[in-house]
Amino acid sequence: MLEKSIRILGAYGGKGVDINNTSVQIDKHTTIDAGNILKGIGKDAKYINKIFLTHSHLDHIVDIPFLIDAFFEKKEIPIKIYALKETIIHLKKHLFNFDIWPDFSQINLINKKLKAIEFIEIKANETIKFDNFSIKAIKTNHTISSCGYVIKKKNHAVLFTADTYKCDTIWEELNLNKFIKTLIIDVSFPSRLANIAKKSNHLTLKDLLEELEKLKRDDICIYINHLKPSYVKEIKKELEELNSKYNIQLLNDGDILNLETTKKQKRLIYENSTKYHLKKIFENMTSKEDFDKIIQKVQKEKEKIK
Repeated sequence: MLEKSIRILGAYGGKGVDINNTSVQIDKHTTIDAGNILKGIGKDAKYINKIFLTHSHLDHIVDIPFLIDAFFEKKEIPIKIYALKETIIHLKKHLFNFDIWPDFSQINLINKKLKAIEFIEIKANETIKFDNFSIKAIKTNHTISSCGYVIKKKNHAVLFTADTYKCDTIWEELNLNKFIKTLIIDVSFPSRLANIAKKSNHLTLKDLLEELEKLKRDDICIYINHLKPSYVKEIKKELEELNSKYNIQLLNDGDILNLETTKKQKRLIYENSTKYHLKKIFENMTSKEDFDKIIQKVQKEKEKIK
């Protein structure tokens, strides 16, 4: 699974109808951020045991408490949360503090001497290697301490900025690291809201075009994400009308991005989504099977709707 690819579990800067918070699945056990793990992966979320956080804002961490809670009894090893020092401090102070949520870094797994979660501090420019991929933290420019990540599988890599404003380190990494062929970058607001974007340290499409002048390569495929739900249609329209030498594309929840080809597969319907199960119910109700079997199948799909 995802041998040469990553999966976009959530592509947006907020929750809306059929759109979800930021989260990217690297492999069966690993995600960047936790904005949409449970809905995005469904029952397979139980296998997630490594989460690399870009920063501590709610839309990037919201599923962590519920992920622990949902599979606590079945966990054999801790969920390792990799993050910058400041991000870990924020999580401990404001979330895992026994006031908002139990501090699972102080709670053992059932019948284990291991804690439920483990915080692991990382530093900017640090590379961590695993069997099937490596990941490097890149400092970015947001309202709080933040980083993006370079995810490399074999000889192909993607730079995922997460939330950022104008930032030279992004373009320095892209210009130097020839393994990177894909960029996923924050465009949260339409260009007419440049002042709001600047104050909140996010980019507009116009900002991105200005920043792209720092890119000294012509072989990078560019995808934008983190659109704010209120401005999705407006940013899409702006992108469609864009007259640029750059091929800038929009990511959606469920897209699978191939790091070798830089291409994305079209948006997938999650097998745990309401829309998917309603479709299955309709198909079952219109089938020519025995009535009792139809009712059983309809009931089965109905129970899966959350």
